[in-house]
Amino acid sequence: MDWTTIISALLAALIPTGGLLAIVTIKERKTALQIDNQKSIADSYKQLADEYREREAKTQELMAAKEAEVLEQIKLNSSLRHKLDDAHTETAVCRIMYCRNSKCPQRDPPFGSDAEGVVGKLKEQSKAAYEGGTE
Repeated sequence: MDWTTIISALLAALIPTGGLLAIVTIKERKTALQIDNQKSIADSYKQLADEYREREAKTQELMAAKEAEVLEQIKLNSSLRHKLDDAHTETAVCRIMYCRNSKCPQRDPPFGSDAEGVVGKLKEQSKAAYEGGTE
């Protein structure tokens, strides 16, 4: 056998079956498959990034709601503490102004004659304590 018969037999076998076309386009097909694979990887990463963004947005909303709730609780606690402080002040004033005798103008202790002055001084002291931080 000489080379011409071998080559002609090979060409005769490859041309009708598309083998020659496959040999010529194998590099292009490989490149196309690589590009498709990279596109699918990029799409999966994009989906993953979108999921993380959604999850982060939900977390931020939840955190903002919790922060608002905590601030509301802090305001409520502060209000209750001030009310308790006022109640303690009123109790202290009532103990000072208590009348042991049956006749209140003759108080024992003698704070009854100037009740408004005593209450005013106590309010000034409590106001100074709030502002100054001392009790």
